[in-house]
Amino acid sequence: MTAHPIGVQVSCNGPTGRDDCPHSAAISARFTSRTARQVRADGREDGWTTRRAPGRLLDLCPNCRHARTRAPEEPTR
Repeated sequence: MTAHPIGVQVSCNGPTGRDDCPHSAAISARFTSRTARQVRADGREDGWTTRRAPGRLLDLCPNCRHARTRAPEEPTR
């Protein structure tokens, strides 16, 4: 038997990017989405945003996007 990856799950990083999402939100990937980039594109259609942090991306669901506070290591603009 051989295991094959069937896709990825992208979940919300919470309002500060360092804690859990209070809604335990994850992007509902479409059937054809196989990569993280494709799943994030699906999320943008549903109101998700992606922000850059040092060395990683922060994924925010629509609820946490409005309650957003900066994590200490994030640069200010």
